[in-house]
Amino acid sequence: MTQYELDEMTLAAARRGDVRACERIYRQFHAPAFNVAARVLNCRETARDVTQEAFITAFRRIGQFRGDAPFWGWMKRVVVNHAISALRKQPSAEVVTFEDFRASSEGEQDSIGRAMDLEQALAHLGPEDRAVVWLYDVEGYRHEEIAEQFGMTVSFSKTRLARARKTLRELIGRHEQSDEMTFESHNTGLVT
Repeated sequence: MTQYELDEMTLAAARRGDVRACERIYRQFHAPAFNVAARVLNCRETARDVTQEAFITAFRRIGQFRGDAPFWGWMKRVVVNHAISALRKQPSAEVVTFEDFRASSEGEQDSIGRAMDLEQALAHLGPEDRAVVWLYDVEGYRHEEIAEQFGMTVSFSKTRLARARKTLRELIGRHEQSDEMTFESHNTGLVT
């Protein structure tokens, strides 16, 4: 069984209101739920609150989970619903930053550097654009699902995604150019 699967006995016990089963579910799915909320919201504190609210909702409605899809998919939808509601209420949020990463190889360092560039670029997007990019490109939501989550049309999702991707390309391109100029200035002795 993978991290994102839930065994039938735990699910059945949680449906009966067994607190220990709910605790097991919480421990198993808390980290991925928090990560989804943090990525959508770009604010760790709000993500903590949203994650807690999402679990409360999930436990209240666990009887509605039909079991015809993985539990994590259902739980993730609950988290995203709460995150988008919070996003609508609080348009400004603090930036989520990378923790202190240490690469074990040069190739891994390049990969971490690109991820950090993308993370910084994502932080420059507006809250809705960032959420649409994350939901579509990372979580795999379809435009119809994103539009439904926001209570908007499919063109809202497509337009936001196109605009956000263009902005990300520009931001990352500018960052790469400034890195090249810095590198060249160090090699030639010039200061830029």
